[in-house]
Amino acid sequence: MASAEYPQPGPLSSPQLDSQPAGELARHGRRLDSLLDQLRRQGERADGPARVVSWLAAQLTADLALTVAPVPGTRAGGAEPAAGPEAWAPAGADQRLAGAAPAVARLLGGDPAGAEDAELRLVPLGGRPPRAVLALRRAEPLTALEVRLIEHTGTVLLGLLAARESAADRATLHEVSASLRVAAFQLLMGGQITLARRTAAPLVPGVLVHDTARVFLVDCARTDRDATAALLAEAVPGRALIVRCPANDHHLIVLAPMAPDTALDQQGWCPTGLRLREVVEARPDHRIGGSSTVVLAHTADAYQEAFNALTVARGLPQRHALYQSRTPLAQLLGADGQEWAEQLLRPLLELPRDQRDEVIETTRLALGFSNGQTGRLLGVHRNTVTRRIERVGRLLCLDWGSFADRALLDLALQLLTRDTLGGPPGAVRLEAILGSPAARAWARAFLAPLEEDRRRLLGTLAAWVAAGANARDTRVGLGLHHQTVLDHLRTAERLLQRELTAGRTGAYELAWALWISAAVELPPEPGCQAPSSAR
Repeated sequence: MASAEYPQPGPLSSPQLDSQPAGELARHGRRLDSLLDQLRRQGERADGPARVVSWLAAQLTADLALTVAPVPGTRAGGAEPAAGPEAWAPAGADQRLAGAAPAVARLLGGDPAGAEDAELRLVPLGGRPPRAVLALRRAEPLTALEVRLIEHTGTVLLGLLAARESAADRATLHEVSASLRVAAFQLLMGGQITLARRTAAPLVPGVLVHDTARVFLVDCARTDRDATAALLAEAVPGRALIVRCPANDHHLIVLAPMAPDTALDQQGWCPTGLRLREVVEARPDHRIGGSSTVVLAHTADAYQEAFNALTVARGLPQRHALYQSRTPLAQLLGADGQEWAEQLLRPLLELPRDQRDEVIETTRLALGFSNGQTGRLLGVHRNTVTRRIERVGRLLCLDWGSFADRALLDLALQLLTRDTLGGPPGAVRLEAILGSPAARAWARAFLAPLEEDRRRLLGTLAAWVAAGANARDTRVGLGLHHQTVLDHLRTAERLLQRELTAGRTGAYELAWALWISAAVELPPEPGCQAPSSAR
């Protein structure tokens, strides 16, 4: 809600949610439930914004006022000429907040100058200049859950304001619902499971009641994805959270809960996935990819798996694919692998917990997607993503532009099984952990499908990895036509069941396998103080 372009002395910042006591978490969770339920009940009432503002003021024990910029040429809710901003505040709060009026007016007029009162927070809502400003006065600092509550209230208020100003109230509220679905998924991507459940509960009751789920990604091509979303909702009524993918305008995300006793067919498809497949099969330009079953805390990993599977599905006549999970390399490298990962990531792990978790979650996603896509998936600006990964580069002394450095960082993050340091820095060499019998067996199994093609795919892939995953440099090094290199890569994607060119995660696995098998020379390790024997 608050924008970096509209600074104010009282920023919406607070400790991590995980640091709150369980009782506090439950109490604020109930507040969020009440808020979302209020959206459904109050959405079409003329006094909806006033009710929401009064409710939030009571929950925060604060003076609160909402001031809305007039729509040019009309008075909100009528056809008379606009006479000025419209405002809502509980009884008495308008007088106590009268001193904030000049700063609010400046914000609504496009001037980001903040308030001068240390206890006053101004929260701009929607765009620049903002559509409205929420003024809040309270002596005590806001908790993390109160910040979330304000953010979701802002979303609801913007939706209610839009509904009041639009002749198509139902369509507008549909947009609000879609935004809340995106918000719930973004919370899952960031590991905020409790708040994600609170946000999703009024939309699809019980959808996140289980601790495990699958993610399906539907490519709607050039078709209106809202039409496809309606068909999917009819196919799996109340059984899945259907979300417009914020990273790709042609994709729909379907998060399907998985009970422990969910039956799978011979190909590994769950009942919900099969129903989604039927919708996709009836639309010739659609494709679907599905993840393995993961705990909700690993939703970001499941999204990447579904993205991998969708890439594979594009090359298959049936237009559907599940992620083909093998035993992850990280599970085979044991305690030495964990020690190596902590050794590389130590500067990150030494950060304060809230900063550490934020940076690590962003980095995990940014390793597989562009900065813009990562920002949309997490609900932050792409510049925020850029700043976070630049910080990672500085702390770890690695080059984000280096494919090899990113592949090693991805391996280290997958090896990380705890978020605290296990002991003093070690001196485990990457060469040693990748040279274990288990690692060599994994690499052989990973590369084995390439033998199904008679062309020299392995040589092309080795040159491609050595060239930093750059097809043009690969072409020059091998003397092949550029299209030939791309054809080899697409064939390898189909055989390995991994995306290589559309994203990055499959390419990292390929790099690990080629380093282990000595088809490509092991690169120097990143790190500010890496021992020479490990470089």
